[in-house]
Amino acid sequence: MSVPAATVGRRRGGSLLVPIAIAFVALAVLVLLPRLGQSAAPVARGGAAATTSARAVPAFPDRPPAPVWGQAVDAKVRFQTVIDKMPDSSPYVFRVTELEMEPGTRIMDHRQLSVGAHVVVRGDITIDDLDHGTTATYGAGQAYYEGLDWLHRAVNAGAATNRVLMFDLLPASRGFDGTQQFTDKGRHNEGELRSGPYVQVPLQDLPSGPLMLRVTDLSFGPKAKSVEHVHVGPTLFFVQEGTATVRKNWNKSSTTYGTNGYFYESGREPYILENKPASPAHFIAVEIVPASIGDGPTTIPTGD
Repeated sequence: MSVPAATVGRRRGGSLLVPIAIAFVALAVLVLLPRLGQSAAPVARGGAAATTSARAVPAFPDRPPAPVWGQAVDAKVRFQTVIDKMPDSSPYVFRVTELEMEPGTRIMDHRQLSVGAHVVVRGDITIDDLDHGTTATYGAGQAYYEGLDWLHRAVNAGAATNRVLMFDLLPASRGFDGTQQFTDKGRHNEGELRSGPYVQVPLQDLPSGPLMLRVTDLSFGPKAKSVEHVHVGPTLFFVQEGTATVRKNWNKSSTTYGTNGYFYESGREPYILENKPASPAHFIAVEIVPASIGDGPTTIPTGD
């Protein structure tokens, strides 16, 4: 039986499409496979690089505390006090709240939900201790303690706007809420003030035993630096003048902080503190350390 010519043409065309399609697929595989391999390669190399570049923190030095400052560094303990009572719940955070009060401004009666060392850097502040019937005024360059439970209020009775840096230890459950519990649910202050958290750092662990807060003034001469060291407890720094450079040789890092900046050291990572410029610098360090340290040093040289 004969087959129409048109039918034969369709069959031949269909049979030719199959090998052509196979050829295109093979060509696509040959072109794409090398590219797929190249795109996957950086991921593997990146993973390997991340693994090899990770550096473990060196072991804590087996040495007693000792000074780490050179002749061009003047370190003076401004204030220290044993923490009489810790906040109820842990874990804790270490927070800095900056407070500025216009002349005549008052903060109403309240109790603290935190414990802290408060440092006056400008003007003055007067604290009325209502539980003990005492009043004290603190000026620039001074620090004072605010603990739990006792009822007090504050006023700027001076002629200039003050500035107080409040370094507080408080429960992490507070989030970013305030550290005061006011007796009056209405207005909490009279006058103009600015207040709020500037730094808040989770505390992974604290030294054992009763604790103490210490405030130290550090005056660095031009190009001055410490030896490599660690701290016996967590420390928050404030750069009051100049710049502070923190160099960590163990992980090849270096970070510089400018005037009015803050930085935190957990106490476990060895570092060198430097003033790189050819001009003086002034830092304030607030530490949470074991009370057993007493008046002794809170730094431990690594020996490097």
